[in-house]
Amino acid sequence: MNLDRLAVNARPRSSWESVDLGILLARRHWLQMTALWLFPAALLFLVLGLIFPGSPGWVIFAIWWLKPVFERLPLLVASRQLFGERMDNREALSHFRRANGRDWLAWISWRRLSFTRAFDMPLTVLENATGRARATRLSLLHRKAASTASWLHIVGVHVEMILGLGVMALVYTLLPEQLEIDWLPLLNNNTILISWITNGVSLLIMAAVAPFYVYAGFMLYIGRRVELEAWDLEIHFRKMRARFETAQKPNRRPTAGVRTNTVSALVCAVGLILCSAFAVPPAAQADVATPAQSEELIDEVLAEDDFHRHELQSRWRLKEFKSREQAFPQWLISLMEWLEGLGRDDEDHVEENAGEIWPLVAGIIELLLWITAAALIIFLLWFFRYHLRSLAGYRPQRKTVAAQRPDTLFGLDVRSESLPDDVTAEVLRLWHSGAQRDAMGLLYRASLANLISRFDCAFEDHLTEAECAQLVREEAAQDPRLQPALVQFFGLLTSTWQRQAYAHRPPANAQLETLCRQWQQVFHERETGEKLP
Repeated sequence: MNLDRLAVNARPRSSWESVDLGILLARRHWLQMTALWLFPAALLFLVLGLIFPGSPGWVIFAIWWLKPVFERLPLLVASRQLFGERMDNREALSHFRRANGRDWLAWISWRRLSFTRAFDMPLTVLENATGRARATRLSLLHRKAASTASWLHIVGVHVEMILGLGVMALVYTLLPEQLEIDWLPLLNNNTILISWITNGVSLLIMAAVAPFYVYAGFMLYIGRRVELEAWDLEIHFRKMRARFETAQKPNRRPTAGVRTNTVSALVCAVGLILCSAFAVPPAAQADVATPAQSEELIDEVLAEDDFHRHELQSRWRLKEFKSREQAFPQWLISLMEWLEGLGRDDEDHVEENAGEIWPLVAGIIELLLWITAAALIIFLLWFFRYHLRSLAGYRPQRKTVAAQRPDTLFGLDVRSESLPDDVTAEVLRLWHSGAQRDAMGLLYRASLANLISRFDCAFEDHLTEAECAQLVREEAAQDPRLQPALVQFFGLLTSTWQRQAYAHRPPANAQLETLCRQWQQVFHERETGEKLP
């Protein structure tokens, strides 16, 4: 990935600004992107139409369900176009199998209805991330862009619906007024020809909208990477280095001194050659090895560890099943009969509905509804587990921190032994002596040290001040020792420290004295009644 060839300006953008940039790029490359999406989709549409000529609805449903497969090739081409690499349609179609080489099964199964598909797909198509690495990366990218990606998906669905209704309205307005058509019987008959024409128009609409959806999600992904990896700073540093190297190059102009040095170098070289010609030792004859010695030498080389590397590779393959006389197991037949029985309301109509498939479909839908209801109940119980525990009178036990307690946070020493005996007195002394930043820093790191040592707050060295305050608020919902007064005080102290440390806006004298009194109230009782661990 060569950032110097980036086709857009690498700078931090908001999520919707990145989506707007993706729409602009999709307009430039719309024809090629549409063709790359439409060619495999139309080919599959024709094949399924020849195989199932009487089921146009199922054919267009299959095309719609396989949308993630068709979107991966335009995404791969968009990534090349972003870095100035041109690729024609023939070359791009040759990469179709490569673009769908990873996690295609997941995207047409449990991830098919994901609202962040356009934003998540570059992780495997471009970064080749899988498993835990993909989950960690996805969690990081979703922190600021998941909502925008979901709304992009919703807007794309509505655009397709609006375009479909617009085509129908256009056809209706183009009909002459003298032509009177009774639409109700025509639609009720649902002729095969009209269904195939409608499905063909739907295919073209999906192909027309797909470039905007793919490019917008891709640029949203690029915007997050620019923000997280600071591409703009890296590009500026590269330009500065290039300018510096250009300025450091000396101006090479032939001068008399240069000519003199060149002649001197040539004379020295001629002298060295003449001396080496007289001092060359006689040529030594190489030892000629016998065939037996050569075989021993070869065996010694082959016996080294470099020639005895063992590598174990595992992959999925289809198991070779032996032919069975019974095609379907009995348990599957019993399950289908049970599902079909769920869809019948009256046992007297069993013989009448024996040849219909609708009871089976109704049974499957009923089973799915029950599974959905059970899953919803389990999710609600899990989501509100803390509230249910508090209603039941459960109080969490004192937690033990398994991770090592940090010694420094944001450059501040948060060890308990680094604090003075009387924190507030030392803070006031530093404040009145003019060391305002040191005074606020002492009060803030004393609060952090007490939260770590007394309340087991799991601060980590990579957290920011705001994230530490958020962690205290979250743990207060589980730990009754973190009283609301303590949480409110730490939030106020954090904002005051941030204004002092970064904006150089110290608090007023009265505000500092109030913070010291509050610090005594929230921590002094524990200092007198509880021994430091």
